[in-house]
Amino acid sequence: MEDRVIFTLKHILNKRYMKITLESRLREDLNVDSLDLIMILADLEDEFATTLSEEDFSDVVTVNDIVVKLRAKGVQDYRHVFK
Repeated sequence: MEDRVIFTLKHILNKRYMKITLESRLREDLNVDSLDLIMILADLEDEFATTLSEEDFSDVVTVNDIVVKLRAKGVQDYRHVFK
């Protein structure tokens, strides 16, 4: 799950060459603003097939906080593939 969250952040923030770790702080280290956060949440909803609210993630500080919030919402670290 951690790798998928970091990949999503790199995709949205166009930071492919920047080192993003679980300890990276969203605002201070990655310069995430409120619009970025909305876009990140939308991508995470698609990635993990769930619904996320901005209010639920308003207190996140680090990348790891996002992972913790996703797990607390019951998000699993795998995808279901239906054909």
